[in-house]
Amino acid sequence: MANNPKLTVLHEMMRGKTFELDKEVMSVGRRESMDICIPEASLSGHHADLIRNERDGKVFYTLRDNDSTNGTRVNDEPITEKELKNSDLILFGTVEVLFDAKDAKASATRTAPTIDISKLDTGVIRQTTNLNPLAGKEKAKNSQIRIAFIAGIVIVGLVAVAMIVKMLMAL
Repeated sequence: MANNPKLTVLHEMMRGKTFELDKEVMSVGRRESMDICIPEASLSGHHADLIRNERDGKVFYTLRDNDSTNGTRVNDEPITEKELKNSDLILFGTVEVLFDAKDAKASATRTAPTIDISKLDTGVIRQTTNLNPLAGKEKAKNSQIRIAFIAGIVIVGLVAVAMIVKMLMAL
């Protein structure tokens, strides 16, 4: 179906890739089974949904976040659910996309931008532990594993020294 709204990826790894919104509900996420698959670590497996609606003969789209780990923002405002307008800038985690409904029969277009994209950091997440609610537990678990590993090496070293001493005493 022609003239459907589109999402255009502005993030560096997929910059320029467009996805046509041609279903009643379009799923967005990192998993390959999603209608819009963006394989980037800051997206959840099933990050959000785009839902086609109609009111007074006009088509519009609603964006709904699916309790994603890193959240969804529209025009730099965190959302759980939001009706989209032409030229809205959406952040799925750290991946920025543009909602383009100018050729579609969607809701009224936005005339003034509400976000300065030059100030956005659309780069790769440098430290994902801050975004993970379980990061503290993972860090503690990794620390315990590291201590156990070092203790194992020390024990093996002591056993080796004891065996060498025993062999020397037997001579």
